[in-house]
Amino acid sequence: MSIEGFNNYNNSYSFQSSIGFRANQEKDKDKSLIIKKPVEKVENVINKTVDTFVKTDGNEEKKKKYRKAVTVGSTVLVIGGLMALLNPKFSGKFINKMRKNASKANAEALKGNRTSLKAQFNQFKSDFLSFGADFLQFTNTANAGKDQVFKWFCAEKKSFNKVKNETLRNVLRKVDDGFTTIMRKPHNAITNMFDSISKHTVHSKYDGASKKLNELENLIQSYKTKLPYSKQLELENKLKEITKAREYFSRNQVDSRLQEQEKLMSNLEKDFRAKFQEYRKNFKWFKAEGTFKEKSRHNYQNFRENMSYWAEDIMMPDRNKLEQNGKDIVNIILGDGKTQQGKYNEVIDMLSPFISKEEKLVLETTLKKSGKTLRKANYSETVEYFDKKRDLMLGGAPTDILTALFGIGMSGVAIGSADTKEDRISRAITVAFPAIAGLGVSTALTAMLVSGAKSLGIGFASSIGLSMIGNTADKYLNPKSDLIANQSNNLNKNQQTATKQQINNQEVVNA
Repeated sequence: MSIEGFNNYNNSYSFQSSIGFRANQEKDKDKSLIIKKPVEKVENVINKTVDTFVKTDGNEEKKKKYRKAVTVGSTVLVIGGLMALLNPKFSGKFINKMRKNASKANAEALKGNRTSLKAQFNQFKSDFLSFGADFLQFTNTANAGKDQVFKWFCAEKKSFNKVKNETLRNVLRKVDDGFTTIMRKPHNAITNMFDSISKHTVHSKYDGASKKLNELENLIQSYKTKLPYSKQLELENKLKEITKAREYFSRNQVDSRLQEQEKLMSNLEKDFRAKFQEYRKNFKWFKAEGTFKEKSRHNYQNFRENMSYWAEDIMMPDRNKLEQNGKDIVNIILGDGKTQQGKYNEVIDMLSPFISKEEKLVLETTLKKSGKTLRKANYSETVEYFDKKRDLMLGGAPTDILTALFGIGMSGVAIGSADTKEDRISRAITVAFPAIAGLGVSTALTAMLVSGAKSLGIGFASSIGLSMIGNTADKYLNPKSDLIANQSNNLNKNQQTATKQQINNQEVVNA
Protein backbone atom coordinates (compact mmCIF):
# COMPACT_ATOMS: atom_id res chain seq x y z
CA MET A 1 0.00 0.00 0.00
CA SER A 2 1.38 3.47 -0.83
CA ILE A 3 0.27 6.95 0.17
CA GLU A 4 0.36 10.42 -1.21
CA GLY A 5 2.88 12.92 0.17
CA PHE A 6 2.66 14.78 3.42
CA ASN A 7 -0.38 17.10 3.18
CA ASN A 8 -0.83 17.11 -0.62
CA TYR A 9 -2.79 19.76 -2.49
CA ASN A 10 -6.01 18.55 -0.88
CA ASN A 11 -4.18 18.36 2.49
CA SER A 12 -5.40 14.79 2.96
CA TYR A 13 -3.83 11.38 3.33
CA SER A 14 -5.48 9.07 0.80
CA PHE A 15 -4.44 5.55 0.00
CA GLN A 16 -3.73 4.47 -3.56
CA SER A 17 -2.71 1.22 -5.11
CA SER A 18 -0.20 2.74 -7.52
CA ILE A 19 3.51 2.19 -7.01
CA GLY A 20 5.49 5.18 -5.78
CA PHE A 21 5.42 7.02 -2.50
CA ARG A 22 3.84 10.28 -3.69
CA ALA A 23 1.13 10.84 -6.28
CA ASN A 24 2.49 14.27 -7.10
CA GLN A 25 6.12 13.12 -7.34
CA GLU A 26 6.33 14.05 -11.04
CA LYS A 27 5.18 17.56 -10.23
CA ASP A 28 7.91 17.91 -7.58
CA LYS A 29 10.83 17.00 -9.84
CA ASP A 30 11.89 20.62 -10.14
CA LYS A 31 12.20 20.94 -6.35
CA SER A 32 15.23 20.12 -4.28
CA LEU A 33 15.45 16.41 -3.44
CA ILE A 34 18.17 16.74 -0.79
CA ILE A 35 15.63 16.40 2.00
CA LYS A 36 12.65 14.87 0.18
CA LYS A 37 14.27 11.71 -1.17
CA PRO A 38 15.77 10.39 2.10
CA VAL A 39 12.71 11.51 4.07
CA GLU A 40 10.43 9.61 1.69
CA LYS A 41 12.47 6.43 2.10
CA VAL A 42 12.37 6.65 5.89
CA GLU A 43 8.64 7.40 5.79
CA ASN A 44 7.98 4.46 3.47
CA VAL A 45 9.62 1.96 5.82
CA ILE A 46 7.80 3.27 8.90
CA ASN A 47 4.44 3.64 7.14
CA LYS A 48 4.53 0.02 6.00
CA THR A 49 4.84 -0.94 9.66
CA VAL A 50 1.94 1.36 10.56
CA ASP A 51 -0.24 -0.16 7.82
CA THR A 52 0.53 -3.63 9.16
CA PHE A 53 -0.96 -2.84 12.57
CA VAL A 54 -3.70 -0.38 11.55
CA LYS A 55 -5.82 -1.91 8.79
CA THR A 56 -9.52 -1.27 9.32
CA ASP A 57 -11.46 1.50 7.56
CA GLY A 58 -12.55 2.91 10.87
CA ASN A 59 -8.99 3.89 11.72
CA GLU A 60 -8.40 6.37 8.85
CA GLU A 61 -8.04 9.28 11.28
CA LYS A 62 -5.61 7.25 13.38
CA LYS A 63 -3.54 6.44 10.30
CA LYS A 64 -3.53 10.12 9.32
CA LYS A 65 -2.15 11.13 12.72
CA TYR A 66 0.48 8.42 12.59
CA ARG A 67 1.59 9.49 9.13
CA LYS A 68 1.88 13.12 10.16
CA ALA A 69 4.05 12.13 13.11
CA VAL A 70 6.09 9.86 10.82
CA THR A 71 6.72 12.70 8.37
CA VAL A 72 7.89 15.01 11.16
CA GLY A 73 10.09 12.39 12.78
CA SER A 74 11.54 11.28 9.44
CA THR A 75 12.47 14.82 8.43
CA VAL A 76 14.14 15.55 11.77
CA LEU A 77 15.93 12.19 11.58
CA VAL A 78 17.28 12.92 8.09
CA ILE A 79 18.42 16.44 9.04
CA GLY A 80 20.12 15.04 12.16
CA GLY A 81 21.81 12.36 10.06
CA LEU A 82 23.13 14.96 7.63
CA MET A 83 24.50 16.96 10.57
CA ALA A 84 26.25 13.87 11.93
CA LEU A 85 27.85 13.22 8.54
CA LEU A 86 29.04 16.81 8.22
CA ASN A 87 30.31 17.17 11.77
CA PRO A 88 31.27 13.75 13.22
CA LYS A 89 33.06 13.90 16.58
CA PHE A 90 33.59 10.89 18.78
CA SER A 91 34.81 10.87 22.35
CA GLY A 92 38.46 9.92 22.76
CA LYS A 93 37.45 8.25 26.02
CA PHE A 94 35.01 6.00 24.13
CA ILE A 95 37.67 5.17 21.53
CA ASN A 96 40.23 4.31 24.19
CA LYS A 97 37.66 2.06 25.88
CA MET A 98 37.21 0.21 22.57
CA ARG A 99 40.98 -0.29 22.33
CA LYS A 100 41.13 -1.57 25.91
CA ASN A 101 38.35 -4.08 25.21
CA ALA A 102 40.13 -5.13 22.01
CA SER A 103 43.30 -5.82 24.00
CA LYS A 104 41.36 -7.91 26.53
CA ALA A 105 39.72 -9.92 23.76
CA ASN A 106 43.10 -10.50 22.12
CA ALA A 107 44.59 -11.69 25.41
CA GLU A 108 41.70 -14.13 25.85
CA ALA A 109 42.19 -15.40 22.30
CA LEU A 110 45.84 -16.23 23.01
CA LYS A 111 44.96 -18.39 26.01
CA GLY A 112 44.69 -22.16 25.66
CA ASN A 113 43.66 -23.72 22.36
CA ARG A 114 43.75 -21.02 19.67
CA THR A 115 41.68 -23.13 17.26
CA SER A 116 38.71 -23.32 19.63
CA LEU A 117 35.50 -21.53 18.76
CA LYS A 118 35.83 -19.27 21.81
CA ALA A 119 39.39 -18.24 20.87
CA GLN A 120 38.33 -17.52 17.29
CA PHE A 121 35.40 -15.43 18.50
CA ASN A 122 37.67 -13.43 20.82
CA GLN A 123 40.13 -12.87 17.97
CA PHE A 124 37.31 -11.67 15.73
CA LYS A 125 36.05 -9.39 18.53
CA SER A 126 39.57 -7.99 19.02
CA ASP A 127 40.04 -7.28 15.31
CA PHE A 128 36.57 -5.75 15.00
CA LEU A 129 37.01 -3.42 18.00
CA SER A 130 40.52 -2.46 16.92
CA PHE A 131 39.36 -1.59 13.42
CA GLY A 132 36.36 0.28 14.85
CA ALA A 133 38.64 2.38 17.07
CA ASP A 134 40.88 3.12 14.07
CA PHE A 135 37.90 4.14 11.98
CA LEU A 136 36.46 6.45 14.66
CA GLN A 137 39.87 8.03 15.20
CA PHE A 138 40.21 8.50 11.46
CA THR A 139 36.77 10.15 11.44
CA ASN A 140 37.91 12.56 14.15
CA THR A 141 41.08 13.25 12.18
CA ALA A 142 39.15 13.85 8.96
CA ASN A 143 36.84 16.21 10.84
CA ALA A 144 39.84 18.12 12.22
CA GLY A 145 41.29 18.21 8.69
CA LYS A 146 38.04 19.73 7.43
CA ASP A 147 38.26 22.38 10.16
CA GLN A 148 41.85 23.17 9.16
CA VAL A 149 40.97 23.53 5.48
CA PHE A 150 38.11 25.91 6.29
CA LYS A 151 40.33 27.96 8.61
CA TRP A 152 43.03 28.17 5.95
CA PHE A 153 40.42 29.22 3.39
CA CYS A 154 38.89 31.95 5.59
CA ALA A 155 41.73 33.29 7.71
CA GLU A 156 45.10 32.61 6.09
CA LYS A 157 46.85 34.46 3.28
CA LYS A 158 47.61 32.35 0.19
CA SER A 159 50.67 32.82 -2.00
CA PHE A 160 49.42 31.24 -5.24
CA ASN A 161 53.05 30.65 -6.17
CA LYS A 162 52.10 27.65 -8.31
CA VAL A 163 50.11 29.92 -10.65
CA LYS A 164 52.56 30.64 -13.45
CA ASN A 165 50.72 33.56 -15.04
CA GLU A 166 51.84 36.65 -13.11
CA THR A 167 48.75 38.70 -13.93
CA LEU A 168 46.40 35.95 -12.81
CA ARG A 169 48.53 35.34 -9.70
CA ASN A 170 48.31 39.01 -8.70
CA VAL A 171 44.54 39.06 -9.28
CA LEU A 172 44.07 35.95 -7.13
CA ARG A 173 46.18 37.46 -4.36
CA LYS A 174 44.10 40.65 -4.32
CA VAL A 175 40.86 38.70 -4.30
CA ASP A 176 42.19 36.51 -1.50
CA ASP A 177 43.30 39.55 0.53
CA GLY A 178 39.81 41.01 0.30
CA PHE A 179 38.12 37.70 1.11
CA THR A 180 40.29 36.88 4.14
CA THR A 181 39.95 40.46 5.44
CA ILE A 182 36.18 39.97 5.48
CA MET A 183 36.13 36.37 6.75
CA ARG A 184 38.96 36.45 9.30
CA LYS A 185 37.09 38.61 11.81
CA PRO A 186 33.90 36.49 12.04
CA HIS A 187 35.99 33.31 12.02
CA ASN A 188 38.05 34.52 14.97
CA ALA A 189 35.01 36.01 16.70
CA ILE A 190 33.16 32.67 16.61
CA THR A 191 36.24 30.86 17.92
CA ASN A 192 36.65 33.38 20.76
CA MET A 193 32.95 33.14 21.62
CA PHE A 194 33.15 29.34 21.94
CA ASP A 195 36.35 29.67 23.97
CA SER A 196 34.68 32.15 26.35
CA ILE A 197 31.68 29.84 26.84
CA SER A 198 34.01 26.90 27.53
CA LYS A 199 36.05 28.90 30.05
CA HIS A 200 32.86 30.09 31.73
CA THR A 201 31.76 26.45 32.02
CA VAL A 202 35.02 25.53 33.77
CA HIS A 203 34.72 28.46 36.19
CA SER A 204 31.06 27.67 36.90
CA LYS A 205 31.94 24.10 37.84
CA TYR A 206 34.73 25.30 40.14
CA ASP A 207 32.35 27.87 41.70
CA GLY A 208 29.87 25.07 42.41
CA ALA A 209 32.61 22.96 43.97
CA SER A 210 33.84 25.89 46.06
CA LYS A 211 30.33 26.53 47.35
CA LYS A 212 29.95 22.92 48.49
CA LEU A 213 33.38 22.93 50.16
CA ASN A 214 32.46 26.15 51.98
CA GLU A 215 29.32 24.44 53.27
CA LEU A 216 31.50 21.60 54.55
CA GLU A 217 33.83 24.05 56.32
CA ASN A 218 30.87 25.85 57.88
CA LEU A 219 29.79 22.53 59.37
CA ILE A 220 33.31 21.92 60.64
CA GLN A 221 33.36 25.38 62.27
CA SER A 222 30.03 24.68 63.96
CA TYR A 223 31.45 21.49 65.52
CA LYS A 224 34.84 23.00 66.39
CA THR A 225 33.66 24.38 69.71
CA LYS A 226 33.18 20.83 71.00
CA LEU A 227 36.96 20.27 70.85
CA PRO A 228 39.42 21.12 73.59
CA TYR A 229 41.30 24.40 73.02
CA SER A 230 44.53 22.66 71.92
CA LYS A 231 42.63 20.53 69.42
CA GLN A 232 40.87 23.63 68.13
CA LEU A 233 44.24 25.22 67.32
CA GLU A 234 45.34 22.03 65.56
CA LEU A 235 42.13 21.96 63.55
CA GLU A 236 42.59 25.64 62.57
CA ASN A 237 46.07 24.83 61.24
CA LYS A 238 44.59 22.00 59.15
CA LEU A 239 41.98 24.34 57.71
CA LYS A 240 44.72 26.85 56.81
CA GLU A 241 46.55 24.11 54.93
CA ILE A 242 43.34 23.28 53.08
CA THR A 243 42.76 26.94 52.23
CA LYS A 244 46.26 27.18 50.78
CA ALA A 245 45.71 24.03 48.70
CA ARG A 246 42.35 25.33 47.48
CA GLU A 247 44.03 28.41 46.03
CA TYR A 248 45.07 26.12 43.16
CA PHE A 249 41.42 26.18 42.07
CA SER A 250 40.95 29.95 42.41
CA ARG A 251 39.79 31.90 39.34
CA ASN A 252 43.16 33.61 38.79
CA GLN A 253 45.16 30.39 38.89
CA VAL A 254 42.64 28.57 36.71
CA ASP A 255 42.81 31.38 34.12
CA SER A 256 46.59 31.18 34.21
CA ARG A 257 46.53 27.43 33.53
CA LEU A 258 44.00 27.84 30.72
CA GLN A 259 46.34 30.35 29.07
CA GLU A 260 49.17 27.88 29.53
CA GLN A 261 47.16 25.31 27.60
CA GLU A 262 47.00 27.70 24.65
CA LYS A 263 50.78 28.13 24.74
CA LEU A 264 51.24 24.37 24.72
CA MET A 265 49.22 24.24 21.51
CA SER A 266 51.13 26.99 19.69
CA ASN A 267 52.69 24.46 17.26
CA LEU A 268 49.64 22.20 16.97
CA GLU A 269 48.57 23.32 13.50
CA LYS A 270 52.10 23.02 12.15
CA ASP A 271 52.50 19.50 13.58
CA PHE A 272 49.04 18.48 12.39
CA ARG A 273 49.76 19.52 8.82
CA ALA A 274 53.18 17.88 8.90
CA LYS A 275 51.54 14.62 9.91
CA PHE A 276 49.20 14.86 6.95
CA GLN A 277 52.12 15.36 4.59
CA GLU A 278 53.79 12.31 6.13
CA TYR A 279 50.68 10.24 5.49
CA ARG A 280 50.33 11.53 1.94
CA LYS A 281 53.96 10.76 1.06
CA ASN A 282 53.75 7.22 2.44
CA PHE A 283 50.51 6.43 0.65
CA LYS A 284 50.90 4.11 -2.35
CA TRP A 285 48.69 5.19 -5.25
CA PHE A 286 47.35 2.88 -7.92
CA LYS A 287 50.31 3.51 -10.25
CA ALA A 288 52.84 2.55 -7.57
CA GLU A 289 54.78 -0.72 -7.80
CA GLY A 290 53.39 -3.91 -6.26
CA THR A 291 50.19 -5.91 -6.40
CA PHE A 292 46.84 -4.47 -5.38
CA LYS A 293 46.85 -6.64 -2.25
CA GLU A 294 50.34 -5.47 -1.25
CA LYS A 295 49.47 -1.81 -1.79
CA SER A 296 46.21 -2.19 0.13
CA ARG A 297 48.04 -3.79 3.06
CA HIS A 298 50.70 -1.06 3.01
CA ASN A 299 48.09 1.73 2.88
CA TYR A 300 46.10 0.21 5.71
CA GLN A 301 49.22 0.03 7.86
CA ASN A 302 50.05 3.60 6.90
CA PHE A 303 46.51 4.59 7.82
CA ARG A 304 46.79 2.95 11.24
CA GLU A 305 50.15 4.55 12.00
CA ASN A 306 49.47 8.05 10.75
CA MET A 307 45.73 8.66 10.63
CA SER A 308 44.76 7.76 14.19
CA TYR A 309 43.56 11.00 15.76
CA TRP A 310 46.76 12.97 15.22
CA ALA A 311 45.67 15.99 17.25
CA GLU A 312 44.98 13.94 20.38
CA ASP A 313 48.17 11.89 19.98
CA ILE A 314 50.24 15.05 19.51
CA MET A 315 48.85 16.74 22.63
CA MET A 316 48.28 13.68 24.84
CA PRO A 317 51.55 13.93 26.87
CA ASP A 318 50.79 17.55 27.80
CA ARG A 319 47.19 16.74 28.65
CA ASN A 320 48.20 13.79 30.83
CA LYS A 321 50.66 16.01 32.73
CA LEU A 322 48.05 18.70 33.41
CA GLU A 323 45.50 16.10 34.44
CA GLN A 324 47.93 14.48 36.87
CA ASN A 325 48.88 17.84 38.39
CA GLY A 326 45.22 18.53 39.08
CA LYS A 327 44.65 15.06 40.52
CA ASP A 328 47.62 15.49 42.88
CA ILE A 329 46.16 18.66 44.39
CA VAL A 330 42.68 17.13 44.62
CA ASN A 331 44.15 14.10 46.39
CA ILE A 332 45.89 16.35 48.93
CA ILE A 333 42.50 17.79 49.87
CA LEU A 334 40.26 14.74 49.43
CA GLY A 335 42.57 11.72 49.31
CA ASP A 336 42.76 9.18 46.49
CA GLY A 337 40.28 6.73 48.03
CA LYS A 338 43.02 4.09 48.40
CA THR A 339 46.20 4.84 50.35
CA GLN A 340 46.40 8.64 50.54
CA GLN A 341 44.19 10.32 53.13
CA GLY A 342 42.95 13.85 52.39
CA LYS A 343 43.19 16.78 54.77
CA TYR A 344 39.42 16.99 55.11
CA ASN A 345 39.44 13.35 56.20
CA GLU A 346 42.04 14.21 58.81
CA VAL A 347 39.80 17.03 60.11
CA ILE A 348 36.83 14.67 60.39
CA ASP A 349 39.00 12.15 62.24
CA MET A 350 39.95 14.90 64.72
CA LEU A 351 36.29 15.79 65.29
CA SER A 352 35.06 12.20 65.41
CA PRO A 353 35.63 11.48 69.15
CA PHE A 354 33.77 14.67 70.14
CA ILE A 355 30.70 14.52 67.89
CA SER A 356 27.79 12.10 67.50
CA LYS A 357 27.60 9.41 64.83
CA GLU A 358 24.84 11.38 63.09
CA GLU A 359 26.99 14.52 62.96
CA LYS A 360 29.94 12.53 61.61
CA LEU A 361 27.72 10.98 58.97
CA VAL A 362 26.57 14.47 57.89
CA LEU A 363 30.22 15.55 57.55
CA GLU A 364 31.19 12.47 55.55
CA THR A 365 28.17 12.77 53.24
CA THR A 366 28.87 16.45 52.62
CA LEU A 367 32.55 15.68 51.97
CA LYS A 368 31.63 12.95 49.49
CA LYS A 369 29.33 15.27 47.51
CA SER A 370 31.83 18.13 47.62
CA GLY A 371 34.67 15.89 46.52
CA LYS A 372 32.70 14.53 43.60
CA THR A 373 31.91 18.07 42.42
CA LEU A 374 35.56 19.18 42.73
CA ARG A 375 36.86 16.16 40.80
CA LYS A 376 34.38 16.84 38.00
CA ALA A 377 35.43 20.49 37.85
CA ASN A 378 39.10 19.55 37.64
CA TYR A 379 38.37 16.96 34.94
CA SER A 380 36.48 19.64 33.04
CA GLU A 381 39.56 21.89 33.15
CA THR A 382 42.30 19.39 32.40
CA VAL A 383 40.52 17.07 29.93
CA GLU A 384 37.28 18.50 28.55
CA TYR A 385 38.50 22.08 28.10
CA PHE A 386 41.87 20.84 26.83
CA ASP A 387 40.13 18.78 24.14
CA LYS A 388 37.83 21.68 23.24
CA LYS A 389 40.76 24.10 23.08
CA ARG A 390 42.57 21.70 20.75
CA ASP A 391 39.55 21.64 18.45
CA LEU A 392 39.26 25.44 18.59
CA MET A 393 42.93 25.89 17.69
CA LEU A 394 42.34 23.71 14.63
CA GLY A 395 39.29 25.77 13.62
CA GLY A 396 36.41 23.67 14.94
CA ALA A 397 33.95 26.33 16.13
CA PRO A 398 33.21 28.08 12.78
CA THR A 399 32.54 24.74 11.08
CA ASP A 400 30.13 23.85 13.92
CA ILE A 401 28.24 27.06 13.16
CA LEU A 402 28.41 26.34 9.44
CA THR A 403 26.98 22.87 10.04
CA ALA A 404 24.13 24.37 12.08
CA LEU A 405 23.41 26.88 9.29
CA PHE A 406 23.32 24.02 6.81
CA GLY A 407 20.74 22.29 9.01
CA ILE A 408 18.65 25.47 9.07
CA GLY A 409 18.87 25.57 5.28
CA MET A 410 17.71 21.96 5.09
CA SER A 411 14.77 22.84 7.31
CA GLY A 412 13.92 25.60 4.83
CA VAL A 413 14.00 23.03 2.02
CA ALA A 414 11.62 20.83 4.00
CA ILE A 415 9.19 23.74 4.35
CA GLY A 416 9.63 24.85 0.73
CA SER A 417 8.77 21.39 -0.59
CA ALA A 418 5.26 21.66 0.90
CA ASP A 419 2.43 22.13 -1.57
CA THR A 420 0.03 24.42 0.27
CA LYS A 421 0.14 27.33 2.70
CA GLU A 422 -1.35 25.18 5.45
CA ASP A 423 1.24 22.51 4.84
CA ARG A 424 4.08 25.05 5.03
CA ILE A 425 2.75 26.40 8.33
CA SER A 426 2.43 22.86 9.64
CA ARG A 427 5.98 21.94 8.67
CA ALA A 428 7.36 25.17 10.13
CA ILE A 429 5.79 24.32 13.49
CA THR A 430 6.45 20.60 13.52
CA VAL A 431 9.72 20.30 11.56
CA ALA A 432 11.68 23.52 11.03
CA PHE A 433 11.53 25.03 14.50
CA PRO A 434 12.26 21.72 16.31
CA ALA A 435 15.18 20.98 13.96
CA ILE A 436 16.68 24.46 14.36
CA ALA A 437 16.19 24.40 18.14
CA GLY A 438 17.77 20.94 18.34
CA LEU A 439 20.79 22.15 16.36
CA GLY A 440 21.04 25.15 18.67
CA VAL A 441 21.00 22.89 21.72
CA SER A 442 23.67 20.64 20.18
CA THR A 443 25.92 23.57 19.24
CA ALA A 444 25.55 25.19 22.67
CA LEU A 445 26.36 21.91 24.45
CA THR A 446 29.58 21.45 22.44
CA ALA A 447 30.66 24.92 23.59
CA MET A 448 29.79 23.87 27.15
CA LEU A 449 32.29 20.99 26.94
CA VAL A 450 29.84 18.20 26.14
CA SER A 451 31.27 15.67 23.66
CA GLY A 452 30.15 15.93 20.02
CA ALA A 453 28.28 12.63 19.82
CA LYS A 454 26.54 13.18 23.17
CA SER A 455 25.53 16.76 22.33
CA LEU A 456 24.21 15.64 18.94
CA GLY A 457 22.14 12.93 20.65
CA ILE A 458 20.68 15.40 23.16
CA GLY A 459 19.98 17.87 20.35
CA PHE A 460 18.21 15.16 18.35
CA ALA A 461 16.11 14.15 21.37
CA SER A 462 15.21 17.82 21.88
CA SER A 463 14.10 18.05 18.25
CA ILE A 464 11.83 15.01 18.62
CA GLY A 465 10.31 16.39 21.84
CA LEU A 466 9.67 19.80 20.31
CA SER A 467 8.20 18.12 17.23
CA MET A 468 5.64 16.37 19.43
CA ILE A 469 4.78 19.68 21.10
CA GLY A 470 4.59 21.36 17.69
CA ASN A 471 2.28 18.65 16.42
CA THR A 472 -0.12 19.38 19.27
CA ALA A 473 0.13 23.13 18.67
CA ASP A 474 -0.49 22.60 14.96
CA LYS A 475 -3.98 21.30 15.68
CA TYR A 476 -4.89 24.66 17.26
CA LEU A 477 -2.85 27.02 15.08
CA ASN A 478 -3.58 25.30 11.79
CA PRO A 479 -7.05 23.71 12.15
CA LYS A 480 -7.86 24.13 8.44
CA SER A 481 -5.53 21.28 7.54
CA ASP A 482 -7.40 18.81 9.76
CA LEU A 483 -10.77 20.12 8.57
CA ILE A 484 -9.94 19.54 4.90
CA ALA A 485 -8.44 16.14 5.70
CA ASN A 486 -11.56 15.10 7.60
CA GLN A 487 -13.80 16.30 4.77
CA SER A 488 -11.73 14.32 2.30
CA ASN A 489 -11.87 11.22 4.50
CA ASN A 490 -15.65 11.57 4.85
CA LEU A 491 -15.95 11.98 1.10
CA ASN A 492 -13.89 8.82 0.54
CA LYS A 493 -16.05 6.92 3.02
CA ASN A 494 -19.26 8.14 1.35
CA GLN A 495 -17.90 7.11 -2.04
CA GLN A 496 -16.99 3.68 -0.69
CA THR A 497 -20.46 3.29 0.86
CA ALA A 498 -22.15 4.34 -2.38
CA THR A 499 -20.05 1.88 -4.36
CA LYS A 500 -20.92 -0.97 -2.00
CA GLN A 501 -24.62 -0.06 -2.24
CA GLN A 502 -24.47 -0.11 -6.07
CA ILE A 503 -22.84 -3.55 -5.97
CA ASN A 504 -25.51 -4.84 -3.59
CA ASN A 505 -28.27 -3.42 -5.79
CA GLN A 506 -26.73 -5.03 -8.87
CA GLU A 507 -26.56 -8.36 -7.08
CA VAL A 508 -30.27 -8.08 -6.18
CA VAL A 509 -31.18 -7.32 -9.81
CA ASN A 510 -29.10 -10.24 -11.06
CA ALA A 511 -30.78 -12.53 -8.60
